[in-house]
Amino acid sequence: MTIETKRASTDEIPVELTIERVFDAPRALVFANWIEADSLGAWFAPKGFDVVECAVDPRPGGLWSVVYRSASGELYSERGTLLDVVDPDRLRFTLLMEDGHGRVTLRTEVLVTFREHNQVTTMAFSQSGFASSAQLDSVKAGWTSCFDKLDQQLAGEAEVRALFQQWFRASERRDLDASMAPIAKDVLSYEHEAPLLHRGVEALRASCKVGFEQAPEHFRWEVPDLRVVIRGDIAVTWGLNHMHGPGIDMWSRGTRVFQRANGRWQMVHQHVSFPFDPATGAAKMDLRP
Repeated sequence: MTIETKRASTDEIPVELTIERVFDAPRALVFANWIEADSLGAWFAPKGFDVVECAVDPRPGGLWSVVYRSASGELYSERGTLLDVVDPDRLRFTLLMEDGHGRVTLRTEVLVTFREHNQVTTMAFSQSGFASSAQLDSVKAGWTSCFDKLDQQLAGEAEVRALFQQWFRASERRDLDASMAPIAKDVLSYEHEAPLLHRGVEALRASCKVGFEQAPEHFRWEVPDLRVVIRGDIAVTWGLNHMHGPGIDMWSRGTRVFQRANGRWQMVHQHVSFPFDPATGAAKMDLRP
């Protein structure tokens, strides 16, 4: 990490803070963590603070806001307007900081650019408009803590996404053992078929075994719009399951919850379902996103 403070001259207050961070993640993922509210809320507050509200309208002229709370219960907010949004190259936005009484304590502008090489992203961050060196130093410490949290968020998300890729490949091979590897022993799963609840890994294994036996050759399972949100040791994912192959092409809905224990993620809950026709009660397996 590189941090620099630019001053207009030796005796003047600093006018710009620049920070460079390198993340072991593709820039599309790093960029998404700035403009998707669920992801931004996971890291956009220094250590010891919890985000309680987060909203982003990711387009030029769109508004963004984050409200976070200290350990003693004090609320703070940061908000502004997105001036420039070029996915996944750069973001430029205004940033106003308010105290718990709604008083604006900081008015600045931020520019963030993203460069990628071999799935590694260099993020260049700059912020201008500080009123004093003490103000800049305080903000610098806050961003450093936030970017540490972003680094952890990206690492966890990359692990969960890699787990899904392993699942997809195992499904193609109809490898039941590999499919069950990341499943917790006490998993609770709501499947496409009866019973309503599959309790425990052996029950889920039996359900998947039937599915593999019924699936055609060259079967594929994908989640093209997979979303991942991580809070500490819990990860929640959701997206549309696309199951296709010779003679089969259908979509369903899927939500999965993972818990990190002993250095690895395990799925503790799954809910997959088809939409239905309210007139007949029959599952609608031919819908497309």
